[in-house]
Amino acid sequence: MIDDLNEKITMKQKIYERLDLGKQFAKRLTERDAVHDGLDQQLEEDPDLKELYHDIAANLHTVDWKPTGRQEWLDFQKKYLFRRQRRRNLILRYAAVACVLVSAVVVWSLYFSRQEEPAVVMSAAGNLPTLSVNDQVFALDSGGIKRLLQQKHVVMQQTDKELAYLTDCGSSVVSEWHTIRVPRQAEFTLVLMDGSRVRLNTGTTLHYPVPFTGDTREVRVEGEAFFEVAPDKDKPFIVHFEDNSVTVLGTEFNISCYKEQPSHTTLVKGSVRLSNSLDAVVLLPGQEGIISSSRENITVREADINVVTAWLNNRFYFKELPLSEIMKALGEWYDVGVLFDNKSTGDMLFSIETKRYEDIDSVLTILESTKKVKFTRKDNMIQVKSNL
Repeated sequence: MIDDLNEKITMKQKIYERLDLGKQFAKRLTERDAVHDGLDQQLEEDPDLKELYHDIAANLHTVDWKPTGRQEWLDFQKKYLFRRQRRRNLILRYAAVACVLVSAVVVWSLYFSRQEEPAVVMSAAGNLPTLSVNDQVFALDSGGIKRLLQQKHVVMQQTDKELAYLTDCGSSVVSEWHTIRVPRQAEFTLVLMDGSRVRLNTGTTLHYPVPFTGDTREVRVEGEAFFEVAPDKDKPFIVHFEDNSVTVLGTEFNISCYKEQPSHTTLVKGSVRLSNSLDAVVLLPGQEGIISSSRENITVREADINVVTAWLNNRFYFKELPLSEIMKALGEWYDVGVLFDNKSTGDMLFSIETKRYEDIDSVLTILESTKKVKFTRKDNMIQVKSNL
């Protein structure tokens, strides 16, 4: 097991090295090659190339760049571009960048996240959520939104961590599906065109149409989100996750539905109908519905709203949870691996409330203060041992 984890860590380091090379390459293209290769003329002659260039250029400012030395550039050319042939044209160089980044994404997908849609790995260019529209991906910053608005007939307003679709579109808009992906150690707020507000937790994906059409307002979520649904008795709001759904008219509720984990739908205000292929229940405020799989009945129990919604206040709140579950959540947020000395250590129960944006060492110090466990950190791996 340790060998497998070490192999994954080594692979991860190699991925970051390749991503860094790709980013340095893209930076050099946008800063220097435009002067030497007549780039402006090429961009005007080839609209597809121009769009690709601006996709790269718009995201470069989000990266903490290190200077690219002449030798680094030559090494990169030799390793990834030449391969017994001279440098070709600008299009081939962009293709090389794409190959480097895509190959890294594929390896990451296989070894770590096992996500079907690897676009979230684009956060390597910064801790920014992304917005996908058709086959295009835009960083959710001022530059990305500006490029989106130049191409799409929708009205948006973007601030630091919030994107709002405005109801006044000016002209008729053909409905299309948008997808927001939030990377690790990030959160984002979305205001849909009907006025509903959705807070997206780390590692969350939301699919939604712009604008809503028909007799319902339907979205799909993977991860965790807090919904404040704008009332509309004529258009029920339906949230799909896995093979389950939540139907509401106007209410506030939290859905946690990360992959390979039981889903929790917690109602704060109003009422919702939670259903899967076998069961359907109506939740009351303060209740949560738990679904272990799509082939099981729904369990309803009283919820601790303060615990469920702690992430909305940028806090961790674990209450009488096994250490294995706590460390899994911390590991996903801080992007570290965790290894227990034995199963009984992972089964120990802990309660902890702390700031979410503290470094992981601060959180581990709080857990160690109980004198029950000891943590040893080496690079991105944390070993957990029992003191009992």
